[in-house]
Amino acid sequence: MMPRLLRIGTRSSELALWQAAQVQQALHASGVACEIVPIESEGDLDQHAPLYAMGVQGVFTRQLDLALLNQRIDLAVHSLKDVPVQPAQGTVLAAVLPRGPVDDVLLCRDTAWLDDRLMPAVVATGSIRRRAAWRYRYPHHQFENLRGNIHTRLRKFRESSWQGAIFARAALERLQVQLQPGEQLIPMPWMVPAPAQGAIGVVIRENDAALYALCQQRLNDTSTALCTAIERRFLKELQGGCSTPICALARLEDEELVFTGQILQPDGKQALNIQLRKPLSTGEAIAIEAARALLEQGARELLRIPPSSTNETLQP
Repeated sequence: MMPRLLRIGTRSSELALWQAAQVQQALHASGVACEIVPIESEGDLDQHAPLYAMGVQGVFTRQLDLALLNQRIDLAVHSLKDVPVQPAQGTVLAAVLPRGPVDDVLLCRDTAWLDDRLMPAVVATGSIRRRAAWRYRYPHHQFENLRGNIHTRLRKFRESSWQGAIFARAALERLQVQLQPGEQLIPMPWMVPAPAQGAIGVVIRENDAALYALCQQRLNDTSTALCTAIERRFLKELQGGCSTPICALARLEDEELVFTGQILQPDGKQALNIQLRKPLSTGEAIAIEAARALLEQGARELLRIPPSSTNETLQP
């Protein structure tokens, strides 16, 4: 039996609170009383170390998982790309909300340096995936580590002499960020997003059947859930985490699944790519096929996967 008042756990950043508010509004519209409970995460408390240097998965989710298991909250709301593909024991992904924009964009003041690939430039990002993808395209550019919430990163860029900084379009749009005079956002269709980028996930205790049914009925978007499940399965098959330069995007097109996958060497010197189009009924098997194909192309060396572990992971 569900409590009269559902407690929605979230990180305390402005973007995380915005995401939790979407869940709260949807539940309120269904007549369910709920409140938002902000909880600090390890990733929020450390504003300096690069994410890939923290040495753990779930850096943004661990404290919320603990709050769930300790029954301090009833639901945890996450950016789904931050959620490890192997959930914390005792928790389950109960819903995925309709997806926002999936792409990354470049914030910059001018674009002359983009047209001349030999022109020196400094680009800021805290993501190893974005750094690897950028370095693959612009191998001579330099990087600055950029951490913090969206407004902190915007401030750092505006106070710097950097040529550009990379952001998720969804974050900028959700917070209705206004550009300053002289600033512009440059689309980057060549940069494949992180698995589940732009999606919001809701995690609950796995033994809460009534709440799971409510989340599925009132919060879950089946198309988004399918596409992000495929992307996360690709990540799982390649034994990657949110700090691994593995990129994936699944979309529905004319009753078919279209999947784009990419694996990058962290220094950007090499990239492996694949695109598959399969019937909708293929489901997550499209991710398994894509992962196997890239492993055959040499992905194991890029990811440093032990040969003995491959057969254990790649099961249809």
